Amino acid sequence: MTWWSRSVVVLVLLGRTAVAEVAAEPAEPGGAEPTLLPTRGQPVAAAPVSYTHKGQLQVSLRLALGLRAIVPYDKLDYCGQTESGTAAGNAPVCTGRAPFSFDLELGYGVAQRIDAFVELRLGLETDFAASAAQMEGPRMFHVSPGARFFFSDAKSSKLFTTAQLVFDFSGYEEAGGAARGADVGVRNLNGLWFDLDRAYGFYAYIGETATFSRWLRFELEAGIGISGRYR
Repeated sequence: MTWWSRSVVVLVLLGRTAVAEVAAEPAEPGGAEPTLLPTRGQPVAAAPVSYTHKGQLQVSLRLALGLRAIVPYDKLDYCGQTESGTAAGNAPVCTGRAPFSFDLELGYGVAQRIDAFVELRLGLETDFAASAAQMEGPRMFHVSPGARFFFSDAKSSKLFTTAQLVFDFSGYEEAGGAARGADVGVRNLNGLWFDLDRAYGFYAYIGETATFSRWLRFELEAGIGISGRYR
């Protein structure tokens, strides 16, 4: 056998050995999808705080300053002022500041934007007496049930308006000492409410009251109030 024949045989044997070694190695997985490690979940955004009063019991206190006008049905009735001039007599219309008082309120949030409540007004000052010759009259005392409606919410602030009845039990008397009885009317408050927390807030308002049973009385007031709530 010539040297080149021997070379061919050696190359053939080496090639067979290399093929056998390759076949014996484990095959690499081909085309496998890369496995992604699990990632932590994204933080869930906190739900916005709701300042609705629905389902909450409410207690409120407010103070106001007011101006009023009283028009008696009988010109002989005294309404707190007398006419000027030589012929002394009771004024046909009495205007001035309303006696200083404060309001207590107990309510409940019956719906997303509606509160039902009862207001109790208690006078801190005495009002005019039965006649100009007397010094002290009764203190304000009225009960006013109604509902408050919210609108134009802006986060923790909102506008509101109320619709109320008024039952005025202030103890006014005639010059002869007879009781003038209770007065009946309507009342409305309009204002801006701020909820500092789900449990408390404050508000500023203007209000109008009109009664018409005892005499015609019109009152305009402005004030502030605080509110506490509990569910």
